[in-house]
Amino acid sequence: ICLFSNSSQICSLAPSSTMERGVMLAVCLLCWSCSVCVVTAIKRADMFPYGTLSGDLILAEGDDETSRVLSLPKPLYFYGSLFSQLYVATNGIISGQDLPMEKQYVDDGFPTDFPVVAPFLADIDTSGGRGQIYYRVTETPSVLNRVAQEVHRGFPDAKFTPTHVVVATWENVAAYEEQTRTAGPSNKVNTFQAVIGYDETDSYVLFLYPEDGLNYFGTRPKESYNVEIELPARVGFSRGEVTYLIFSRTEGPHYSVTSDEQSVKNLYQVGNTGIPGVWLFHTGNRYSFDNIVPASIGGLLDTPPTGGHGLSLYGEFEEYPDNTFDSDNQEEEDDYPHTGGDPEFQPAPAGGDHSESLQPASPDAPSSPSEDSGNQLSYGSEDVPLTSEPRYNSEPAERQYAPPNPPERVPEGDAQRTLKRQPQVTLKHTAFFFTFFSRFQQQCSQNAFCSDYATGFCCHCRPGFYGNGRHCLPEGAPQRVSGKVSGTVTVGSTPVELNNIDLHAYIVVGDGRAYTAISQVPEPVGWALMPLAPIGELFGWLFALELPNSQAGFKITGAEFTRHAEVIFYPGNQRLSIVQTGHGLDDHNHLTVDTVVSGNVPFLPPGAEVTMDPFKETYQYYPSVATSSSVREFSVVSAERGSESFSFQLKQNITYRDCRHDNRAAVLETLQITMERVFVMYVKEERILRYAITNKISPVRVDPTGPELVNPCYAGNHDCDTTAQCIPLEGQVFQCQCATGYRGDGHNCYDINECDEGLSSCGAHSQCVNLPGSHRCQCQSGYEFGFDGRTCVAMTQCVFFFSSSAPSFFLDIDECSSTPCHISARCINGLGSFLCQCQPGFYGDGFYCSQTEVRPRSQCEQHRDRLQSGMEQGGPPSPGAFIPQCDSDGRYQPLQCHGSTGHCWCVDFRGQERTGTRTPPGTAPKDCDRPDEPVRPKTHCEHHRDSVQTTSPGGYPIVGAHVPQCDANGQYTPLQCHGSTGHCWCVDSRGQERAGTRTPPGTQRKDCLPSVAPPTVRPLPRPDVTPPTNTDITLLYAQGQKIGALPLNGTRLDATRSKTLLTLHGSIVVGIAYDCKENQVYWTDLSARTINRASMATGAEPEILINTIDLVSPEGLAVDVKRRLMFWVDSNPDIIESANLDGSGRRTLFDTDLVNPRAIIVVSSTGTLYWTDWNREAPKIESSSVDGQNRRVVVSDGIGLPNALTYDSSSGQVCWADAGTKRLECVSPDGSGRRVVHPSLNYPFSMVYYRNHFYYSDWRRDGVIAVNKDSSQITDEYLPDQRSHLYGITQIIVLSRIFVIKCVEIFKCFK
Repeated sequence: ICLFSNSSQICSLAPSSTMERGVMLAVCLLCWSCSVCVVTAIKRADMFPYGTLSGDLILAEGDDETSRVLSLPKPLYFYGSLFSQLYVATNGIISGQDLPMEKQYVDDGFPTDFPVVAPFLADIDTSGGRGQIYYRVTETPSVLNRVAQEVHRGFPDAKFTPTHVVVATWENVAAYEEQTRTAGPSNKVNTFQAVIGYDETDSYVLFLYPEDGLNYFGTRPKESYNVEIELPARVGFSRGEVTYLIFSRTEGPHYSVTSDEQSVKNLYQVGNTGIPGVWLFHTGNRYSFDNIVPASIGGLLDTPPTGGHGLSLYGEFEEYPDNTFDSDNQEEEDDYPHTGGDPEFQPAPAGGDHSESLQPASPDAPSSPSEDSGNQLSYGSEDVPLTSEPRYNSEPAERQYAPPNPPERVPEGDAQRTLKRQPQVTLKHTAFFFTFFSRFQQQCSQNAFCSDYATGFCCHCRPGFYGNGRHCLPEGAPQRVSGKVSGTVTVGSTPVELNNIDLHAYIVVGDGRAYTAISQVPEPVGWALMPLAPIGELFGWLFALELPNSQAGFKITGAEFTRHAEVIFYPGNQRLSIVQTGHGLDDHNHLTVDTVVSGNVPFLPPGAEVTMDPFKETYQYYPSVATSSSVREFSVVSAERGSESFSFQLKQNITYRDCRHDNRAAVLETLQITMERVFVMYVKEERILRYAITNKISPVRVDPTGPELVNPCYAGNHDCDTTAQCIPLEGQVFQCQCATGYRGDGHNCYDINECDEGLSSCGAHSQCVNLPGSHRCQCQSGYEFGFDGRTCVAMTQCVFFFSSSAPSFFLDIDECSSTPCHISARCINGLGSFLCQCQPGFYGDGFYCSQTEVRPRSQCEQHRDRLQSGMEQGGPPSPGAFIPQCDSDGRYQPLQCHGSTGHCWCVDFRGQERTGTRTPPGTAPKDCDRPDEPVRPKTHCEHHRDSVQTTSPGGYPIVGAHVPQCDANGQYTPLQCHGSTGHCWCVDSRGQERAGTRTPPGTQRKDCLPSVAPPTVRPLPRPDVTPPTNTDITLLYAQGQKIGALPLNGTRLDATRSKTLLTLHGSIVVGIAYDCKENQVYWTDLSARTINRASMATGAEPEILINTIDLVSPEGLAVDVKRRLMFWVDSNPDIIESANLDGSGRRTLFDTDLVNPRAIIVVSSTGTLYWTDWNREAPKIESSSVDGQNRRVVVSDGIGLPNALTYDSSSGQVCWADAGTKRLECVSPDGSGRRVVHPSLNYPFSMVYYRNHFYYSDWRRDGVIAVNKDSSQITDEYLPDQRSHLYGITQIIVLSRIFVIKCVEIFKCFK
């Protein structure tokens, strides 16, 4: 009989005359495994004596005080070093050297730079009489004896007789509080004690936390920038910096007892000495000492407070609901035994009549532990034995968990004897001993390994994967996020409820682009939430493009975290709270994040546009929390209000579970995230709110666009596949490597099916399900994952069998209890499984029985039923999934059609598709009864295509893989597009991508040359359309992230009709040109390093023409309408290039004798190029023919910084505006006729000529200035509402119809 008394916590074994001792032992062992004997916490009276009557010194009151030196009569060993003096500090620590200022250590985790014994390291303040701190060194025999007893109880094999003891006590001490934060000081105070006992060779430390001693569990950083965070107290030891190689220093060893707030809360509830609140550690040895060794006896409170959590000594276990030790509800409450010791050890019962526990020992524990039952130490009303088996042993780096088999000892009268292991406890698949161990093993990802350290264990992602070890994702692969958004948002004065609407995000890890879409957003909230880009910024931080010496957030947080953000809008002071919770990875390895928003936001007019400039934000990293605070500005442009500027303040903290036992993985204290492009949009018709942000993470003060980071991997402008990693090499060289779980050349990657290729980690009784870049294992019916998280074992419940020889128990579930079989069948339960058998006279498989004989299910029927039940996908059937059709005899129907896509194809008797029979929707299907025609050998394209398709009859590719497209002859189609990412590119006859042809989604695709010559077709004549006569002239100007339109009324600037033509988030538009023949505007983007164009038609989208790694700093741009060419200068490599207007035919015209080329123009009528070079040593203006011939200098004297350049078509002169000389001048192409038009400009950048007027963009005025050529006077000025530098400027013709057909020379378009 196993007796458990909740009042006295006594575990006893009562002899039975009818039950053999072995049977009794097995039953009690089982009872013990489901229950834990506990004792009460220590009281204040149980602490070591302290105060002035005990001879203590008192530390001065204050926030950051350190005691006078406490000289030791004899030195002590801490770790392996000798210390002859100690210092006691306000902030809950004892040190072997004088302490630095608190700001250098009080908010940091371990290790510290100096030696520390820390019973409660936090920002403590005893000012104003808020507590006392006592300390002394003593040789009092009663204190020495008590320390000796404690050490002998925790370390029975230790030969230790202390000669001196240091006692430090913090009594009723308060936490530091800012005066402005509360109306008065808090009444929460803490009491705790540290006791150091030592002799000539060893030192031991006791930490004591009385029952009511801890009332706050951490303190707030003084420099937290108004972010509401509290850092949990640090408890443990640190050796400090140690010297090596004479002059060098490095971090010494350290040891943490706590890891988060919950573990601090439980310091008085648990202990490693058998008494809750009492902690013992071996802290130094004269001869050899690697790191702190804890005692590991255990001990739990009899009644833990409501709301507590399970705790390990090392703070690295899952948090489970309280174990409240109700004897009436023992089964439900005791999920697993709590322990204050090493996770490999079960807690020891203490108290009562037993000097020994029935707990398993370490595999390395001695078989005959020391016995000293005569010595007992009294705590309150409990008698605690001083003897115990040793609970700590050195172990290898990675533990192999196995059921312990220790010798068991039970009392018999007044004596004790050791029993042999006669009663065998048979564990089938999963014993309850493993229930405890499996909690630790299953915390690691299946793509991680578990490593054990001196202070606990950590999970580490395997090579090819990244994360925090608990959650690991394949490196280089794009990531997806899904979740729900809920809450109440008040827009103006109107509350709007969001009821679990969908959020989806897609992140291209290779270049840091994060796209977030929230569906079904009601219209008033949709417009108002456009500035709330921080909702999507979380995903950008998690998967940002990493620059050297940095790491993205997912490597720190994994997939489980909580983000609290507060947004305060100005000038209205509206406040909005954002709470985003990561719940882990789903079955498809997608991150699941739920978002709750609540509060007020300002009203934005319907149809408004929101623009946000690029910005940088610094993240501060603390143990288990990352914080940031920033102020953002944004512009709102609407028809009702025009352009308005607003701002908001963002304060956020992201909390997560970290693992600091492996001190190799130290996190940088601060990192900087640069959001280079921010795009926000609300689509009214679809009710979708979209955020698009490009994110890079780096150390603080690193410029992501600096010259040292021009490697395309860091710039994000490489051409690697979205499922590939960009690996930077020297200079601008890089390598594309397909992500883990993908295969290919890095430019085109496709998924590896680990299930088909035998590469999975699934064990017996499990099924492999392929995922993009990975796979998962699912157990067959009747099985569940075992302790390792990979092996499937039978679903279990305890079933006991008693025999005369030995008791046994198995773990099984009776599946027949749920009546799974047909009514005319009988169910036969077995270990880990069951069997359905039709009764006599019935036929079938047991799940269906009839009196007529039923043929067995065919391959087609089994295939069909698996898909319909969801077994093939490991869940419910996917909407739109292909289901094969079977005939009445169970054979595959010859013609198979996909109900969702409309594709049809013929199959053979195995259901395999017959090559060449697939037809698209809307076309007549093949006659599958006709014999196959002779099949030509498969081409390279067809082999490539088939290799990435699944083996299903539908022939559909794995989600996310690129499947090459082949034409009817099996050749690669010239244009290849990725169905998942939307990227398109041209290929040659071998399927290899042609450089410079890749286009991102949403942009115009390239006109690719076919890999096989097309048939000759005569061109159709084009109609001769006369352009309309009613035209307007409009100036286009570049201003950072937008292109503005400024109409002219005659020659006057018409500011009333100005508008934004195109918003280009994250861009820096510099050069701008216009093609009046095709009505298109062209521009260079200095930020994205691209050349682009867009049609002037309503709703047209930008198209990237050139986006290659050798385009570094494109500035001036010119379009030759007559020859259909464009020209540009690149001021970084100092070259001038040309290309066709579609970006093809690119060539370098000049790459020598250029220093700082800036402006460039082309005169189509003469075929002449002009450009400026504001080399400060020798500035000049040059010219050449459009083919790069006849290069010569036009002007080289009397100029300074010739920024702007234009052509006066009326006089045939070239004119320039000089930011150095401040003059506007003109000269004939042969160098004659030079004259000054205006002598004192401000700071011109770009210029255009129209009807006797020069219009130039001015950086001093941030506007457009008009100068009359004849009067040399400034006649007009336009200053945009948004004040920032204007760059390029050009002129366009705005027609009453949308097309222009004939344009011989650019300036004739405007006549």
